[in-house]
Amino acid sequence: MTKPKYSNFYTYICVHAFKVLRCARKVLIIKMKHLFGNMFLLVGAAVIAALVMGCSRRSHELSMARMQLADNVINQAIEAGDFPGAVLCVVGRAADAEGMGDILYLKSYGNRQLTSGKNSRGEFIPDTLPMTTDAVFDMASVSKCVGTTLSVMRLIEDGKLRIDDKVERYIDNFAEWQSIPEKRGDPVERKAITVRHLLNHTSGLAPGIHVPTFVGRYEKWGNVDKQNLRDSLIVYLAKDAARNTCPGEKMRYSCLNFITLQAIVEKISGKRLDVFANEAVFEPLRLKNTWYNPIDEAEKPYAVDAPIVPTEVSADGSLLRGEVHDPTARIVNRGVSGNAGLFSTAEDLAVVASMLMNGGVVKLPKRGLLGELGVGDCVRLYSHQTIDTFFQLTDDCREHGRTLGWDTGSFGDVDDYQRVINHTGYTGTSLQMNLDEGVAIIFLTNRVHPIDDGAVGRTRALVTNIISSALTK
Repeated sequence: MTKPKYSNFYTYICVHAFKVLRCARKVLIIKMKHLFGNMFLLVGAAVIAALVMGCSRRSHELSMARMQLADNVINQAIEAGDFPGAVLCVVGRAADAEGMGDILYLKSYGNRQLTSGKNSRGEFIPDTLPMTTDAVFDMASVSKCVGTTLSVMRLIEDGKLRIDDKVERYIDNFAEWQSIPEKRGDPVERKAITVRHLLNHTSGLAPGIHVPTFVGRYEKWGNVDKQNLRDSLIVYLAKDAARNTCPGEKMRYSCLNFITLQAIVEKISGKRLDVFANEAVFEPLRLKNTWYNPIDEAEKPYAVDAPIVPTEVSADGSLLRGEVHDPTARIVNRGVSGNAGLFSTAEDLAVVASMLMNGGVVKLPKRGLLGELGVGDCVRLYSHQTIDTFFQLTDDCREHGRTLGWDTGSFGDVDDYQRVINHTGYTGTSLQMNLDEGVAIIFLTNRVHPIDDGAVGRTRALVTNIISSALTK
């Protein structure tokens, strides 16, 4: 069956009515002054827009009275010093399960910056900037799902990678796990680590590396900033990193899993992770402020006055702003890493969440007046089958709750744990999607600014409970 050109009746009416108006405008221009023709077009467009908006329906509604409770909880946490500021965004899945989701709530709180660093006496330099809804956050480990996992999904759909491929297929000499015999002469068991084990954190690799120790191995060879520590890290993971448990038997959350996935993506694509993710994911979704910052490149991916939320003040007094907070990602992987390094905004994450909750598709507005009238293009980034596969909580993972690239369970107390997908980031970021309700909660904070002593977990849970109770349909 031929797919309809337009996704719904109202879009069809809008497009064809606009075509009629354009034809009418041409006739009027012949008989009237150009100004009156343009006025006719604009008035007609406004009427059509009003009709379309009046006919459209929202998939969800929030009680604004109850959302004031969420505002109070967040402001109280800011006053208590848990974090300087935050952005909250609630997204409802589109009524047609195809369009861009409804932004049910979008609000900023507190400040994105409190200081610009320390002076020569080690004192913080006051420099307060208010938080805004377009603020760009260091996503920390949310990079694992939005950057690395979505890139892996692209390679799988393109027939270049399988979930159960052995890692050694892509990384030379990637060692298997092997058992330690209890006594001499006992057989040695061996098992290879696969892509699946990396995605659901059952590979047995350690959580991470101690960056000062790792870098110290190479200091005798010169300035480590000028060495390719990224390749050295992959060699270490392949040959020297401990395989602590048999793959598939125990979940142990590990940044090294996603750094290994980064190496696989780069080996297959022939491109650095940030380049591939941009081409395969961010550009098709028309994300406006989602990027990695390769710190060795002179050209920055952001404008000087971009509203970037800084993280920690370093030991030397400088402020980390636009450079990833995670030390492995910043120092070893030079800003582009499978475990961290992505920067993004609440509104860009709303597009990602809409696409995922729709089952891999999202309608994005056309540029110009047609886009303003609600006419868009459907972007099918992934199939329903791929989304379902990556979000499925399999029996062997039910105990620890990890799917492929994501965690499961609500941050609150009242959602269905098996149909809620989430991920958090160390800097205070989070994305949660209730797949049954079709509601995403994006809660971004800067809990590590100006020092790494903030807390967001309890506030996140309280806000999630309030939002669940505020949904009226």
